[in-house]
Amino acid sequence: MGLFSRKKEASPAVEKKDLISCEKVIISPPKEYGSPKPMPKITKEQDEAYRKLLTYFSDPKYELAVNTKDTSKRRALSPREKFWLTRECILRFLRAAKWHEENAIKNLEETMAWRREVGITYDSDENPLRGDTVAIENETGKEVLLGFDLDRRPLFYMKNGRQNTEPSFRQVQQLIYMMECVIALTPEGVEQITVLVDFKAYKEPGIISDKPPPLAITKLCIKVLQDYFPERLAKCILINIPWFVWAFLKMSYPFLDPRTREKAIFDEPFEKHVELTQLEAMYGGKLDFKYNHKVYWADLGKQCDTIRERQFGRFNKFGSVIGLSEWDLKGSNDEIRYPVDYASIT
Repeated sequence: MGLFSRKKEASPAVEKKDLISCEKVIISPPKEYGSPKPMPKITKEQDEAYRKLLTYFSDPKYELAVNTKDTSKRRALSPREKFWLTRECILRFLRAAKWHEENAIKNLEETMAWRREVGITYDSDENPLRGDTVAIENETGKEVLLGFDLDRRPLFYMKNGRQNTEPSFRQVQQLIYMMECVIALTPEGVEQITVLVDFKAYKEPGIISDKPPPLAITKLCIKVLQDYFPERLAKCILINIPWFVWAFLKMSYPFLDPRTREKAIFDEPFEKHVELTQLEAMYGGKLDFKYNHKVYWADLGKQCDTIRERQFGRFNKFGSVIGLSEWDLKGSNDEIRYPVDYASIT
């Protein structure tokens, strides 16, 4: 589908007896969705580029700027920052930079300094970005992580019509927090997510608007997704798009890079992309999910913290070094399968 083409199909209602009650986050895809895929191969040239970045960031004398505003103040990477800098993380930034090593290093350093700045190193942040920081933003359930698609990718619902706050940087912080959570939910062998955007207007207590955010907030959110979480979006499906949102999309379109534009799908029913047992009932699925902020929000934070701590424990078990594989950190194997010097070359 093109950006401004429209296609709508009616979704048959699921019988009440077939609904699955749900009010908390789903932390893993169904077993019948299969096992993790093996680590993908890369070319010899790509492997060489990866090893140059690995050597650069593994230098014992390496220091990183404490924020993006003042690069003169620097400090060494913390254990949690080394944990974040996995083999797959380096490869994602190389792919985003089209395998240009210097650009990938620049983008990685900017991203790590930004992570310090916004408080998501999970180590010694002055102002850590936690669930309670942005809890008020999600009191109406305008962003929800629920279920997985058939490729085992977690689903990130964005419901613009459930807006409950005035435009502010805290809305960008909410997106950052939710991106950190949805990435924590990616299972072994999965690096990307599927985003489901619903522009339907809701009339409930606490909801104040169904209008898109101001262009300034939108541009910040696009920068966050494209620059600081590169290669994470598999596809983005948008539905219930009113005329004024089409106009807004036209204004936002120039800020999207070509790869992001290719991943957008407009006005196709969600069930064409998600199996019914993993999809909300209001979109033709079987998950009888009703957002309860007190229940869902606390559970989301707890589950994601538990997942991160488990993976950090495996990071320490396997040597506490930069370049460990997310396959090993997310897996259940007792012995390391993909050491830092592992070569997965075609």
